[in-house]
Amino acid sequence: MFCYKFPCGDFQTLTTMTETGITFDPPVYEQRYCAAIQILEDSRWKDHIKKVVEFGCAEMRFFQLMRRIETIEQILLVDIDEPLLRKNSTSVNPLVSDYIRHRLGPLNVQILQGSVADSSEELRDTDAVIALELIEHVYDDVLSKIPSNVFGFMQPKLVVFSTPNSDYNVIFTRFNPLLPNGFRHDDHKFEWTREEFKTWCLSIVEKYPNYMFSLLGVGNPPKDLESVGHVSQLAVFVRKDFLEMELENSLDSTPKLDEESTPYKLIHSVDYPFHKDTRTEKEKIWTEVQIELQRFKRMANFSENEQDPYQDTYKMSIADLLERLHYVGATKDVLVELLQENNIKVEDECVIIEDSDYSDEEPQWSDPCDLSERLSQEAVLIDQDQEEEECWDLRPET
Repeated sequence: MFCYKFPCGDFQTLTTMTETGITFDPPVYEQRYCAAIQILEDSRWKDHIKKVVEFGCAEMRFFQLMRRIETIEQILLVDIDEPLLRKNSTSVNPLVSDYIRHRLGPLNVQILQGSVADSSEELRDTDAVIALELIEHVYDDVLSKIPSNVFGFMQPKLVVFSTPNSDYNVIFTRFNPLLPNGFRHDDHKFEWTREEFKTWCLSIVEKYPNYMFSLLGVGNPPKDLESVGHVSQLAVFVRKDFLEMELENSLDSTPKLDEESTPYKLIHSVDYPFHKDTRTEKEKIWTEVQIELQRFKRMANFSENEQDPYQDTYKMSIADLLERLHYVGATKDVLVELLQENNIKVEDECVIIEDSDYSDEEPQWSDPCDLSERLSQEAVLIDQDQEEEECWDLRPET
């Protein structure tokens, strides 16, 4: 095991228990989604997560958050329920706003009908696996095959599982009995205690020692009842090479498909529009130079220092300009060359900005995404009403 903490810190959530019931703010399903997004966006591996597979995608709710991560280039949404997938297939299509403000990189989305227990060609080269509230819905024969498919065949860098914590059920039963099957949901095949979930995770890393895991939770317990743990428990598995550790075993470059596996069925596929920057590196730097010089001039005009707000020239040090351009890899030699090529004066290691060089009108050289960014902020998105899967996971109606 290793200790993992959410990159943005603990959630500021509220659990309220009254004489008649218990509520979670925000709802637990939202807390799970936010937890998974934070894990995917962890700076230690975010830039290496290009392909994500979500098992048990159901109504594609988590996808609506995941699609916003610009570094992800391919998302596979997998579920065993073909009618449900077909019913919700159009929900992954780009919105109007996606055509107004293009992504900075490509994104291909595929909806696939198949089992989490089956290896399939589409799963090769997966970087991250997400399975939220899935494992408790499968029978033992499927559950036993999940580790071999995920950790043996797929070998991703990151895996996130979540499942209900049955230790918490003693609180729910104060208000309402569990369902006739003894669980929170009528399709649950089991609900694990924290110790049982930990034992399952330990069995995985014992068989697949290239991984370490950390246990977390969402849905805080009420005050003075902390001993029951969280409503949902999460396990984060990370491949050791992303924890700056050596792998125990070399990765299988061509893992074999399980002969007993059933191939996946493609239900829907869509490519998102994205902005393809065809500029040279030098042209990109020059665009950013102009933006920074214009920004400097505007700040000087609005500053409250002793500068004349109506002056015709402004001086910006090359050192300051380079500091602002570090994110595009600008060097002093390239910067000086660009300034000379574009007839920008340089004196005493300072750039001389003529007032006529950059008017306060919208410059023609502005970032190609600027206009789409403004338009996208004005776009109105229609939220679809969605029913929640598990009754204990809902806000009470008001």
